[in-house]
Amino acid sequence: MKSQMKLYYMCMVLLLAACSHPLPKVDDGLLARAEQGDAEAQMKVALACDEEKDFAEAARWYALAAEQGVSEAQNNLGVLYKEGQGVRQDYAEAAHWFRMAAQQDNTLAQLNLGWLYHAGKGVSQNTDSASYWYTLAAERGHATAWLNLGILCLQQGDTTQAVSHLQQAASLGNEGACRILDYIIIAPTQYK
Repeated sequence: MKSQMKLYYMCMVLLLAACSHPLPKVDDGLLARAEQGDAEAQMKVALACDEEKDFAEAARWYALAAEQGVSEAQNNLGVLYKEGQGVRQDYAEAAHWFRMAAQQDNTLAQLNLGWLYHAGKGVSQNTDSASYWYTLAAERGHATAWLNLGILCLQQGDTTQAVSHLQQAASLGNEGACRILDYIIIAPTQYK
């Protein structure tokens, strides 16, 4: 009975996959493991779909891995919801998945969740929450998180702290931070 259920499950997964989108070229063994619920294999299949720009199929596989707690899958699924790629754009759903991954110390998810709070997309705009999540990502060496902290400080009128954050981002190679620093130095009266 158990083997019949397993065969039934595999057939249903294959049927659903055949009805939706052709899968990108992935190893048959990997696909079989993914279909049997192996989260690591599901993640690899999702990444292959993502690379092929088959976002609907990527979302399906990311969701399976995300439900099993894979933080990279949670973040990537959040990105698809944020961008509306392969799924209906839904910032609240993006925030849900980013939060799940961010709470597992996923740096990209922390950055993404910070952005949602900063922009007020899918969550209430909250600069304290944005700063909190940006800071966690920045402390793990993410240049864009330092940039976003700098921008947040500029928006709040704290040029000194903004420059400090932007210098951190620039030291990590963030060109946007370099351009903003150049602008602040060329036209400093606007930021005092």
